[in-house]
This record gives sequence, C-alpha cells and structure tokens, in this order.
Amino acid sequence: MYKVLDVFPIGIMLSVTLDGSCSELKNGSRLTDEEGNEIVVQSIAMTHNQDPSDIRKSTTILIGNNHRKLEKGMQLSLALG
Repeated sequence: MYKVLDVFPIGIMLSVTLDGSCSELKNGSRLTDEEGNEIVVQSIAMTHNQDPSDIRKSTTILIGNNHRKLEKGMQLSLALG
C-alpha cells in the first residue's frame, strides 16, 4: 500500500507524491485506488533533495489527470498481474 501525501495538477498530468521509496514502481506500473480504479504510472519524477537519504522518504509519480478524485490520505495498491 502506498499513502498519497500530495496531489498537484501539472498541465494534463497529475503529480502524486507517495509515502516511501516505492522502489518497485516504474514507468508503466499499474496501481489501483481504494475503489479498484486502475492508475497507470506515466513517469517516475526526478525530485531534488538536499539530503540524499531523503530520497527514500517519498516518491513522486506522474499520472494522467483523469483521476481527479485522488486526494491526500488515500491508499493505492500495486495492481496484480
């Protein structure tokens, strides 16, 4: 499970910050929200951290903006298969 820490619209995309390193996520990974809706990771964002150890605290992904109901505190899961 990945907790949504922040959601920010960028043009036709949404920038979504998830709790933790999420090292198993990659471009094209599929997530599901609490209602079972599928979310495709378009890109893993490159974020700047002052302290290199901070990179493990959160991961920012870019997704299509058709997931407008996504909000802070929601839980996402890695889709099986």
